Amino acid sequence: MKEIAIEELKLGECLSKDIYNDLGNIILSQGTELEARHIEYFRNHGINYVYIDEPSAQSQKSDTSRVIASNKYRDLNSNYAIVLDRFKKMYYQIQNKDFGFDVKTIEEDIRPLVDILLSDNDILGSMRLLSFKESYHFTHAVNVSMLGAMLGKWLGLDKQTIYTIAIAGLLHDVGKTQVPQEILFKTDRLSFVELDLVRSHAKLGYEMLKENPSISKEVLAAILFHHERSDGSGYPSGLKEEQTPYIARIIGVVDVFDAITSDRIYKKGVSSFRAFNILKDESFRGLDPAISDVFMSNIASFFINNRVKLNDGRVGEVVYVNKFALNRPLVKVKDSFIDLSSDYTLDIEEVLSHQH
Repeated sequence: MKEIAIEELKLGECLSKDIYNDLGNIILSQGTELEARHIEYFRNHGINYVYIDEPSAQSQKSDTSRVIASNKYRDLNSNYAIVLDRFKKMYYQIQNKDFGFDVKTIEEDIRPLVDILLSDNDILGSMRLLSFKESYHFTHAVNVSMLGAMLGKWLGLDKQTIYTIAIAGLLHDVGKTQVPQEILFKTDRLSFVELDLVRSHAKLGYEMLKENPSISKEVLAAILFHHERSDGSGYPSGLKEEQTPYIARIIGVVDVFDAITSDRIYKKGVSSFRAFNILKDESFRGLDPAISDVFMSNIASFFINNRVKLNDGRVGEVVYVNKFALNRPLVKVKDSFIDLSSDYTLDIEEVLSHQH
């Protein structure tokens, strides 16, 4: 292990010590093989020296098969950190009425993150590996980007469309940069005037970015229409399902899912299982049911083998998911089986972890 200046780093060298950000989160883990974007990240953040493995240690490492889970954790967190950082810079740029950024640089950062996710369908398992203490407004954008990309794969869309969805997810709420912070972070019920201000974010985001030549029409449409609903009850235009662009409908589903499962200042996120009930209700009211069904059935299949905590405090393992009651699976607790689809006194409070 030796300390080396950033200027002397070579691509492919391995970090021998974790690198942390100011909040104490690991942004690059020990063992990461350095790429050009990592080195650029160091320069942008004033990291002048890092520790790398000696050549002998590196060749020894390449001979040893690495643990897949820790690789995934490392790659996921480092790519998430890069996208999150890029989005924050862009968010503040937009807040200061500078709309001239190039979306291609965002896509370059977002592709590696999307590629990791698409190689392993277990999106919720992946998101549980993330460890970022950051404002909801920033993490929500990256989460919606990730969930949207995954849903794009499940819907059988091509790779370029999936990247477009990921960018739309990242940018869908940028209009909130122009909504007063005290309203965005208000913990009490919003007045009608305040609610209208919050709802204006869809139109504001579109108006601010429509002159930017690097942003596609599909992404702009998703920013403008992701709050439209099939029954015409959405905003800003009260469009019906068939009038709402497809990518906007995809973002609509994952936006709701992440919003209800995320912790906020004023509420704790609900479990993924509880979110199913809400998504079902929303599908009846206005989310595209074909899209939300694909999303829920794929997510549900990855709950099998997960340890879960029931609302009576007992911990068990999901052994079977009933496709007609996705949110009420069969759970094994010690030596007994509990069928939640027939016992409505019990519910899943929390998904704890995946059994290996």
